[in-house]
Amino acid sequence: MLRYFKKYVWAAYALSVLIPAASLAAFSLVMGGNVVKTLPGLFSSLMLFFACLYVMPRLMGQLADRKAEQLVSLYNDGCDPDAFRAQAAAPARAIGEPYTEAGSWFLSFYALALADGGQIEEAARIGEGLRKSAAQAQDERERAALLVNMEPVVQRLLGARPALGAVEEAERLLEGDSSPETSQRRNFLAWERGVLEARLSGDDGVLAPKLAHVRETDGYPLRMRVLAAADEAAVRRRQGDGARERECLRFVVENGNRLPAVPEARARLAELGE
Repeated sequence: MLRYFKKYVWAAYALSVLIPAASLAAFSLVMGGNVVKTLPGLFSSLMLFFACLYVMPRLMGQLADRKAEQLVSLYNDGCDPDAFRAQAAAPARAIGEPYTEAGSWFLSFYALALADGGQIEEAARIGEGLRKSAAQAQDERERAALLVNMEPVVQRLLGARPALGAVEEAERLLEGDSSPETSQRRNFLAWERGVLEARLSGDDGVLAPKLAHVRETDGYPLRMRVLAAADEAAVRRRQGDGARERECLRFVVENGNRLPAVPEARARLAELGE
């Protein structure tokens, strides 16, 4: 849970006290006496209190997580970095170093959105915090998770080679771990490594179908599909495939909303006579 949303937890603890107190007061009024003074009443009071203490923080924690996901969705699904930056600024400021896994997850998107808005220096500051947090993490799985979260920021700000270094380090840390969560991360890292290696080697024959797969797959966030389409358009242009380049550019324009790739795609389509 992000530190900014800890207020939900405090609200949960307050409700854990208020709900039993209000219920007992109402029940005592109906029964015409102080229910807590009886042994069954005392037992019921304690059971209600501990039940609320168990349930309410979990419910509020889930609510806080959903709130964070809704904010990120403005960027990932709505392709609106401006709206995301505006609403995510306060939660992002509340995240202190060293970053937790949840904090690094949120800040990685925030840093990318800052870069979209030209705030490169602030994005780089967050990127450095992500790097230091990963270096300080004692648990190897936690460090790998932080590296996974920071890799898109590294790629955006520093390029493919440093990003590949982060991927390879995360893969090394996850060796021998067969948990479902780790397997999912390992699959992501293997995919990223393939894309980064193709970029670095200039192998457009490998890179183009990988980018096309992301663009065409509904399971990816729309922002990732739009960015893949923009990259694929550049690859198709180098390959001399005008039809597929236009297809990718149209996808960017139709789906990219307020992402920086949209005006660039429009300008290129205009050059092509559309």
